[in-house]
Amino acid sequence: MRERQRRGRTATPQIRTRYPDLDSLQVEFAFSDSGKFVPAPQTTVFHPAATAFFCFACPFGDCDGEFDLTSAIDLTARSGQLQSSGEVRCAGTRHRAAACTLSLEYSISPHCRQTGTAGDDGAAGGRVR
Repeated sequence: MRERQRRGRTATPQIRTRYPDLDSLQVEFAFSDSGKFVPAPQTTVFHPAATAFFCFACPFGDCDGEFDLTSAIDLTARSGQLQSSGEVRCAGTRHRAAACTLSLEYSISPHCRQTGTAGDDGAAGGRVR
């Protein structure tokens, strides 16, 4: 999986190319699981120079699964929504061929460039569409 992710990341354009109107993209993760150990919540902010690769490995070190948020992020970034959220389950396998039971609740917040006005070069970021 790691090699496939490396190749995917290399072949994916930068955010500034894929989503030219974005100043940044914030993705928040919250995990839930039937086990007693649950990964901590995370927040990742992607800037224009970052690669627009949105497949995240399951945080359990013994799991071969991943969470692919490409479709959700693409829909949110291109639709003009200020935020979207959803939930996906890991389809990976953990030790002893046990199915992973981890769920990811995510929130996507694109931060768009403000449209320029007289005297404004549009450089200030905002959440305006």
